[in-house]
Amino acid sequence: MNLRQQKKRGDLLVDLTPMIDVVFLMLIFFMVSTSFTATNSIKLELPQSKAEPANKEVEQVTISIDANGQLFVQDEMVKDGDLRRRILNISKGDPNMRVILRADAEARHKRIVYVLDTVRELGMGKIGIATMPRGGK
Repeated sequence: MNLRQQKKRGDLLVDLTPMIDVVFLMLIFFMVSTSFTATNSIKLELPQSKAEPANKEVEQVTISIDANGQLFVQDEMVKDGDLRRRILNISKGDPNMRVILRADAEARHKRIVYVLDTVRELGMGKIGIATMPRGGK
């Protein structure tokens, strides 16, 4: 027979409110301090134009040509022989997908024609050429 009286322990409660407050403050801090601007890593000097910018929300294939004639598809460098395959992978064979050509103002005309010919051979007819607004950078 056990005559000792057992002490009843109260339930231990961990208050999570301060921890949740800290987590929310950190979330707000990171949301406010993060930059969401889309920057292009390829340095191009685009020609200027008076035309209005196109709608960027539509899915599109972006092909860039730098001043040295190097080709980039969706900001990834590609060789001439891989250009067709890369465009087909992104467009999934959709001939109605828009293609945007971003060519440096100093790029050779020969490179631009090569890209335009390649895109037309793939049957893609919606081709746009990116420019900068006049007086803007």
